[in-house]
Amino acid sequence: MKRKILWLGLSFLLVAALVLASCGPAAPGEQEEEEEIAPPGEQEEEEEEEEEEEEVAPAVGEPQYGGTLTVFNPRCATTDPSSPDLMDGFWDPYEWVAPIQEQPLGGDFEKYGPRGTGESSFQLVAYIPDQFIRGELLESWEVSREKLVWHVRPGIMWQGRDIMESRELVADDVVADLIYWSESPGGVVFTKDYLGDIYSTGKYDLVIEFTNFTVFWIFSLGYEDRGHISPPETEGSKRWDEQVGTGPFMFKEYVIGSYMSYEKNPDYWKTTTINGKEYEIPFVDELIYPIIPDMATRIAAVRTGEVDHAWLFQVPGAYWDLLDEKAPGILKSKFAGSGGRVAWLKCDEPPFDDIEVRQAMRIGTDFKSFRDLQGVGPLPEQWWPIWASHPETLYTPLEKLPAETQLLFDYNPELAIDMLAKAGYPDGLKIDYTVPAADPLTLDEAALLKDMWGKIGVEVNIRALDAAASSVAIYDKIYSGAIFDSGIGTGNPWELVERGLTGGRVNVALWSDEYYDELMAKMGSEMDYFERCKITKEAGVYILNACVLMPLSPIPDAVYWWPWVKNYYGEIAIHDNDIAPLFAHAWLDQDLKAEMGY
Repeated sequence: MKRKILWLGLSFLLVAALVLASCGPAAPGEQEEEEEIAPPGEQEEEEEEEEEEEEVAPAVGEPQYGGTLTVFNPRCATTDPSSPDLMDGFWDPYEWVAPIQEQPLGGDFEKYGPRGTGESSFQLVAYIPDQFIRGELLESWEVSREKLVWHVRPGIMWQGRDIMESRELVADDVVADLIYWSESPGGVVFTKDYLGDIYSTGKYDLVIEFTNFTVFWIFSLGYEDRGHISPPETEGSKRWDEQVGTGPFMFKEYVIGSYMSYEKNPDYWKTTTINGKEYEIPFVDELIYPIIPDMATRIAAVRTGEVDHAWLFQVPGAYWDLLDEKAPGILKSKFAGSGGRVAWLKCDEPPFDDIEVRQAMRIGTDFKSFRDLQGVGPLPEQWWPIWASHPETLYTPLEKLPAETQLLFDYNPELAIDMLAKAGYPDGLKIDYTVPAADPLTLDEAALLKDMWGKIGVEVNIRALDAAASSVAIYDKIYSGAIFDSGIGTGNPWELVERGLTGGRVNVALWSDEYYDELMAKMGSEMDYFERCKITKEAGVYILNACVLMPLSPIPDAVYWWPWVKNYYGEIAIHDNDIAPLFAHAWLDQDLKAEMGY
């Protein structure tokens, strides 16, 4: 029976169910004490009862084909997609197209993830360590300082749709897509700095020349969300029903304000092995991404089993409590690995052009208070600029930081006052703090920061802007004093090059440091992975000590899924932010779902 999800019509029923199930979420600070949410792959063991509840069991029995899998993709759940045409410059369509189209490279989650060796949780957004990468559309590749040579995997077929007939993917297709991408707003920034000619040398072989070698090709061209490969026949199309790829799912239906659905690609090229037996994938017949802007309604849909899987990205911890308490039997994985909430300091003008002032501001900030506002229990103390789940080849633990840097982690308002006085501000100073007006948590943080900094003689004027104006202020660096930013990535260590490089696109602080620029130039051109890690580790400590921002709090994440979703183990990023291909490997235990009363 064809499944239609009329979410707008169900909203009132779902909200009512949520209200009946609970008198309301607990306020931040009123939750029971919890263990610290550890970085991905390093979660602490819970108490026995909790451990049993959160254990991720392996797939049991023989996989079942069929059924509809409904998934909350956090990048798609809140609003309708923009135009899928790269030239229109929107970022959000990449998540909607992910079930349809594939990328040259990806994370080898079957070999190294929880279902394999367990070396990676694949819960770091926007980063896959080099040793865990495999070719997807590429069979193999070679890298030199002059060029990339890509070898397309033979035998992969484009989906047959109204706009084109099914045919084999070849090198010319990838070349055409790369050239179109390189001329688009999302690709031109990378292309102008690094890339030269792109051309095919055979049916399955192509060359990408460098004008300036960079290690960032592996992310920007290989597995970043803009790296999906589409056929020349659909170039420039702004219609969702014309999107074609090589992926496990094909476009089925888009209902504005309600959902987008995808149907199984019967000619998909990949297989998977479960319990020693090889299977064609995908297992499910249909994948649905619902659109439900209201958070309470979304949580109710998960709790009542209308949604099978939900990645709660940047969702207040109080909603976690509702699912923990009111959705018995649901599986979950809680982690903090997608980034954080920060306050950038404008480093190209007084008072924050003085490192001593910036360091005083950090020492005069009680960061535990901001972590507590998340309402999910203790969060990692040190998480920026390199995430703590990285090995010590990249990450420096707090206890191994230089003494002067460790001092920055100790809240000491008296010392901060003394440091400001020695820096030339014995009577304190006044600054602006720009924030988005529509985010209650950000406003709470701003009020807390205003009070906290007031105690060290810093008068804060909060400038609350609408979302659009706030985004412009961040990306065009049009602000004074400090500005709030959410979602700043910490998973990908190579992003350091843009966060602190003089003139860097996302160097919101407008910080400039000659030695740091030298480190970034070395890192960006170093071909040896472990040498690159060594340079990056040094750069991480250096920019941490420079205090170009206030790292208010890491962002806690949680993934919830019902036990009837089999062969899924909590992964959320096998490309940039891409969860869609994981669902080609998942199957639905319809009998278990019925047993559980759903």
